[in-house]
Amino acid sequence: MGIEAFIWNYRDGEPIGFDYATVLEILSTDQTEPLNEYGFLRVWFQEPNDVVDIHLGRDAVESGHVSGIMVSRPIRHPAFLERLLRVMELGDVMLFYSDETTPVFRRGADAGQYPADLLAELGEPRYVNTPQGLIQQEP
Repeated sequence: MGIEAFIWNYRDGEPIGFDYATVLEILSTDQTEPLNEYGFLRVWFQEPNDVVDIHLGRDAVESGHVSGIMVSRPIRHPAFLERLLRVMELGDVMLFYSDETTPVFRRGADAGQYPADLLAELGEPRYVNTPQGLIQQEP
């Protein structure tokens, strides 16, 4: 089992998720395979070659809504990181990893949109303004 990244979007202490079409457009490359039966996108990147599986939810296509995003075994490909940062521009979006729960926000996001007890459990937020800033920091 590998590391997973979780991406959430909250407003006024409640999860609001994402618009499916918007997230699909941002995360897709020329080589993207929707695995709709399982709620995943398999996305390939070039130079260097790499692939990542992104879970948007089994009902995301039908409902047009993504409750939250889970990235299975996140990669460090620059084009992937750029796409993640673009998703984080869709609101006060938070990213955290399964093995290092420090919440990551883009600079300017309002962490106060999240419940205080959730943030207390995850740790002191970190703010980024570049795709490279999304890479896990060594403890």
